[in-house]
Amino acid sequence: MDLTINRIKDAVISLDGKGRYIFLNDAALNIHPLGREKTLGKVIWDIHPQTVGTVFWDIYHKAIETGVMHEGESYYAALDKWFSVKVYPSDNGTTIFYQDVTESKSISIQLGKSEEKYRTLFYKSPLPAWLYDFETLQFIDVNEAAIRHYGYTRDEFLSMTIKDIRPEEDVMPLLEEIAEVKENNFDGTVNSTWRHIKKNGDVIIVEATAHSFEHEGRTVRIVIVHDITEKTLMQRKLIENQIKLNEAQAIGHMGYWDVDLKTNLHTWSPELFKIFGLEANEAKPSVHLFLSLIHPEDRQIAEKLIKRALYDHKDAKRDFRFVTTSGEKRHGYIEWKFEYDLGNVPVRLFGIVQDITSRKDAEESAKLLEAKIKEQKIQQQKKISKAIIKAQEKQKNYIAQELHDNINQILYGARFHLGAVGRKNEAVKEVIKEPAEQIGKAMEEIHSLCQNLVSPLTDVNLEEIINDLILKLNCHDDTSLNINFSYSAPIEFSDEIKLNIYRIIQEQLHNIFKYADASNVNISLNLCDGCICVTVEDDGKGFDVNEKRKGFGISNIMHRAEAFNGKVKIKSKIGEGTKTKVVIPYNLVAEEGTEVYMD
Repeated sequence: MDLTINRIKDAVISLDGKGRYIFLNDAALNIHPLGREKTLGKVIWDIHPQTVGTVFWDIYHKAIETGVMHEGESYYAALDKWFSVKVYPSDNGTTIFYQDVTESKSISIQLGKSEEKYRTLFYKSPLPAWLYDFETLQFIDVNEAAIRHYGYTRDEFLSMTIKDIRPEEDVMPLLEEIAEVKENNFDGTVNSTWRHIKKNGDVIIVEATAHSFEHEGRTVRIVIVHDITEKTLMQRKLIENQIKLNEAQAIGHMGYWDVDLKTNLHTWSPELFKIFGLEANEAKPSVHLFLSLIHPEDRQIAEKLIKRALYDHKDAKRDFRFVTTSGEKRHGYIEWKFEYDLGNVPVRLFGIVQDITSRKDAEESAKLLEAKIKEQKIQQQKKISKAIIKAQEKQKNYIAQELHDNINQILYGARFHLGAVGRKNEAVKEVIKEPAEQIGKAMEEIHSLCQNLVSPLTDVNLEEIINDLILKLNCHDDTSLNINFSYSAPIEFSDEIKLNIYRIIQEQLHNIFKYADASNVNISLNLCDGCICVTVEDDGKGFDVNEKRKGFGISNIMHRAEAFNGKVKIKSKIGEGTKTKVVIPYNLVAEEGTEVYMD
């Protein structure tokens, strides 16, 4: 919007609530010899002390006091010029539009001083002008500019009064102004803004300068008008846009900035100062100031990005962290673009800065919530896994009992009857010898299987039951495994963990016995960083850990470890044996919060 304001011919300045400059368009620089950079932040009465006590001074303070737009004409002695001034107050300060009207003022003054010269000035004036009878309000004369601009012929003008070229609702204010001038016997110049109606029905807004004089025995009033319709509409639009922009920036915590690459002049919007916790009159916008507000950890990166942008002239955007003047750490978003002249040379760098702290906080909260939900799912899965393990143990106990109480009894009965038949007949005894021995072996296998299936009792000694397991395997006829076991866990932990570790070692030994073709197995159980560390290592044929394997052995081990917040790490290569390490927290109270690390 700054570019739009710069393109209009009228001078425009904006002041904050204390009368300090916060904006000047290019046209305003004509009467501000210090230039834009040295003027911004200064109080207007310090820059132009000659205006104190003038008409402009009164217009400005009336606008501030009433909260509505005030306008008028004021003479500036320092430049020997007349200016038409409009002051628009707002919550944040004032916006002032002014225009050099010295030429039209000169015409009006000259007409007031010399009636003899008025006709030449009147008819040749580029601005519409007319004379009317101050009593009847009848048009007396009009110039060619008025005829061209309004569309009425001279005869049509002379048949009307000045009330006829106004909307109906504006007639009463006109009559009131005329009555006031008559009542005060005012013969000077009156400046005001009116709406007029052209012959084609268009309503236009004009600035009218009126002056009374005596002509042929009657009071005549000359009026010179300047059509300001387009300018007024643009001014209103600019004011509305500025208000909307300020509101949008405040709501979105967004400020804009602008750098003139030719003059190195930096401009920041009021909201940008607010974002960084700065007062506009206390800080001069610059790259150095911006970098000083960047978070110390991000400052070096920001400096490199700025240098790179000024070198390659590429548009960019990025999130960053900054620290306000009060020390508050916040998150920001910056985006910038370059503007080029006709020779494709960059002349302007501009962009926005937005405070995105709330968005970042929301994103972080969402991540934490997501992590919490994920952790809840994991813990729920662990509870399910524990329930499955308990169900499996119950099922194993049931199977062991069925094998012992039913199958084993049937086999015992069969062997008993075979023995009875053999005792009666020596020939039969020799025939049934082999089946009887096989039945005996089957009963021994069932007995061994039942012992493996049945869960150890509560309050068991983990070291003892593991040694019993190893002893049974070492005593097995068809195994040549040399199993070594070292136990170094001087504290007590729950029976649930004990059973879980027992089953993990049992599963490992079963896998080694079945698949590894190993000669030696080393098992160690010790404590490390609040965890139970179980390591089982064999010198068997090994396997490719990345290859998908059949069966449930390794899967069962992992499920059992994960159910107790543990981890499993397997190292193996074909021909180099296998090493399995299981780490499980032993404090069930702190189990869910314990972080497990593995070498």
